[in-house]
Amino acid sequence: MTLFAKEKAERLARLTRREKEVFELLVEGYTLKESADKLKLKYSTVNTHVTNLYRKLGVRSRAELIILYRSEKI
Repeated sequence: MTLFAKEKAERLARLTRREKEVFELLVEGYTLKESADKLKLKYSTVNTHVTNLYRKLGVRSRAELIILYRSEKI
């Protein structure tokens, strides 16, 4: 495992269960609204989870998230 892969794995391990669910949907291509509908949550709640997971994973956009983490499975 490379240092970068180890760092990614450690960052993913910091996510809460719900953040992991949102993460999976985002990398599959779901929008925030679609994710909220699928998880039966309010849009604002999903948006909060996205903000938190971006911070924990060290990314600033969905594009960066997908580029860095699309091959990761939680």
